[in-house]
Amino acid sequence: GDCRMFTLALADKATELGVKFRYGVTIDRFATESGRITGVHTDKGLETADRYVCALGPYAPILLKTVGIRLPIYPIKGYSITLPVTDPDAAPQSTIMDETHKVAITRLGDRIRVAGQAEIIGYNRKLGSHATDTVRHVVSDLFPKGGDVSRAQGWTGLRPMTPDGTPVIGPTRYDNLFLNTGHGTLGWTMACGSGRAVADAVLGKAPGISFDGLTAARYGQ
Repeated sequence: GDCRMFTLALADKATELGVKFRYGVTIDRFATESGRITGVHTDKGLETADRYVCALGPYAPILLKTVGIRLPIYPIKGYSITLPVTDPDAAPQSTIMDETHKVAITRLGDRIRVAGQAEIIGYNRKLGSHATDTVRHVVSDLFPKGGDVSRAQGWTGLRPMTPDGTPVIGPTRYDNLFLNTGHGTLGWTMACGSGRAVADAVLGKAPGISFDGLTAARYGQ
């Protein structure tokens, strides 16, 4: 599926239900008192709520360390290109994986998305002129007539990886702070399930899955 289109549609639906999105706001740190989170300091002032969910992907450790929670999550850089289909019969019909280069090729209607690679380069999100050479080579080699690589749009992002490859979700030592991060290469795959489980926990309901082995406690946090 197209995760960008999904999240845009989800944001529209959430807005209809009363969710307010605050774009262009920088979060600095949590405020705490008596073992609880009392607010979030931002460049626009203090935001307060009854409960808080930290779902910042690879940036989660930066905010969480302000309240003494240290997570071994590291940003792993990946790349993708999206190009128009030129010949539907010569393009992939579903998703395939090039195991040699660790690149996934997905058909999205009249577009092809090619994604992969893994760079350990910190929080650098620059998209250099040769950054997508590998994914371009793979799609050109496997489907030379399927899409127009010359019209490809490049993108880069950071995967929040944990040492054991398992996300960090659920409650924390603060009774009103919950985590939903560290999904690595499976963020899109686990998004809805993780979101549902964390939402249940926030509302005081029994989640559909056990959080055993998934919380920050496994790292002594």
